[in-house]
Amino acid sequence: MTEAVAEIRTATANDAAALSCFAAAVFPLGGRPAAHPSDLARYIAAELTAERFATMIQDRNSEILLAENANGLCGYSLVVEPSPHPQIEATAPAELRKFYIAPAYHGAGVADTLMHKLIANFESRRQDVAWLSVFSGNPRAVAFYLRWGFHVVGTQDFLVGADRQMDFVMRRDLQPGRGSR
Repeated sequence: MTEAVAEIRTATANDAAALSCFAAAVFPLGGRPAAHPSDLARYIAAELTAERFATMIQDRNSEILLAENANGLCGYSLVVEPSPHPQIEATAPAELRKFYIAPAYHGAGVADTLMHKLIANFESRRQDVAWLSVFSGNPRAVAFYLRWGFHVVGTQDFLVGADRQMDFVMRRDLQPGRGSR
């Protein structure tokens, strides 16, 4: 069995290149399987570069957490706060913009460890709602978020190059100040 996560930590500027490579490898696995390779390539070249990750790491309104073990990076998340959305009523909304786990670690507890840390962070920072969008055709991801208390509140389009994909918008109400699940 693949070794589970050993550590969750906040990304630093030194992680930008590794994050870019990891994100480019896992991003295509979460969307529409029939997405055209050129659309994927355009999206990755524009959105998942080391420079973009370096900018996000330095942004005071975003936080990237890394899940690592002895084998290296096995998952990451990107949170943006505050991040209002027209389908989400909230005083202090946080967006879980990215949440990816390497396929070798699916079912090994890495996703749960990372999500537990995220929820604790949201609540300790007094966020009242966490929301995300997830490809509607990814039942494994949707089921994971449902298990963690998110529920579908709407849909939105997500563009991968010229490929228009339908995402579910999901939310989870939080208990600000609690700091744990």
